[in-house]
Amino acid sequence: MQIFITLSIILGLTALFAYVNARVLHLQETIGLMALALGFTILLMLLDAFGLPDPLTRDLAFVDRLSLDDVLLNGLLCFLLFSGSINVPTRTLGEEKWVVLTLALGATLLGAVLVGVAIWGLLDVAGLAAALGLGTGIGLMFALAFGALISPTDPIAALAILGKMGLPPRLEAIINGESLFNDGVGVVVFTICVTIAGGLAQPTAMDALGLFLREVCGGVLLGLMVAAALHHMLMLTPDYGNQVLISLAAVTVGYAVAHEVEVSGPIAMVVTGLIVGNVTLPRLSQELRTDFETFWQGIDEVLNALLFVLIGLHVALVPGDPGLLPLATVAVVVCLLARWLSVSASLTALAGVGGLRGDVLGLTNLLTWGGLRGGLAVAMALSLPNVAQKNLILHMTYGVAAFSIIVQGLTIQRLFTTDSLRRLLAPDGAGKRGMADAGEARP
Repeated sequence: MQIFITLSIILGLTALFAYVNARVLHLQETIGLMALALGFTILLMLLDAFGLPDPLTRDLAFVDRLSLDDVLLNGLLCFLLFSGSINVPTRTLGEEKWVVLTLALGATLLGAVLVGVAIWGLLDVAGLAAALGLGTGIGLMFALAFGALISPTDPIAALAILGKMGLPPRLEAIINGESLFNDGVGVVVFTICVTIAGGLAQPTAMDALGLFLREVCGGVLLGLMVAAALHHMLMLTPDYGNQVLISLAAVTVGYAVAHEVEVSGPIAMVVTGLIVGNVTLPRLSQELRTDFETFWQGIDEVLNALLFVLIGLHVALVPGDPGLLPLATVAVVVCLLARWLSVSASLTALAGVGGLRGDVLGLTNLLTWGGLRGGLAVAMALSLPNVAQKNLILHMTYGVAAFSIIVQGLTIQRLFTTDSLRRLLAPDGAGKRGMADAGEARP
């Protein structure tokens, strides 16, 4: 019964916040939901400061029981990634493959190192942690772990917020492709840094490479296998109800298998969604295809709404030390600078070998401000072991995620007009196959 009560509360709050946003705030839905949930939690914290602790105590217990790291990493994520990736056209993604791979691998890895070294240098070497009354520092390995969890752009936030901007197809493919595939690098670096920092092992470079290949290549292989099975069953099942049931089972079972065999579940679900969306659905009748897409669109919208409310509520778990607010501000600035430098270096290198033709500076600015972080980063921070550095990392992560979703999400459409976006990529593009004009319609 407790699970049902918890679910009813979170659904009730989400529906209430959605209604208030639609009637009063008129913000983009996911941004409005997170802002309202954040405001609701801050209100409870203010009541606690005025001597009314019971509401906050109940909220803390409720949020702690929700356990975002388990709910997202081991639950909602598989459905969100599958539902988001079935709408990504592989033809456009393939045309931008070198840009996507360069950003997903090079920019993510470089960004993680830049963030980690900068945070370690400021907190430990320069003594900022001591000046803010936050202890002696964070340590290099935990700083790199923070860099690893915060550098990958969040596919859920990108698909939910940027996907509704009306981006030109090529830019949309680059942003979505990077956010869908850069998790493997972040997870590997995060796992290795936490392992070393905890003294559990001392992985070598070959260990890191092996872990990366197992996570990424294993995830791709599993995704292909799940997609093949799902394609076969959907083509032989003309009943809508059975198709929905089969797809739900394939996503949940596939993600569970990925967890058991220790390969990347997110990558497996992205591969499955891309194949189903681009190979299977076009072969179904128009009626079945429309019904299938409508069902998964509904799943995507409901789970996205729940997730962004959960992110807003989880501010109750962030420590309230006054010195942590300046730290979160520093983390936001460091992450933006590191993102700009890593993207600029990656795109400049790609342009230097003829793999990209376009406005490198303009693309860097767009991908920096549009590189959103969200629930995945918060969930990874919450999954850290209970060490002294966890509070610092959690506060920095939440600060960056909140700034990213609310500030960057609200302003990006005002900073980049449709005309300016269309001019970022040259009409003849890059690569042997060439690229279509930046403003061509999605097929």
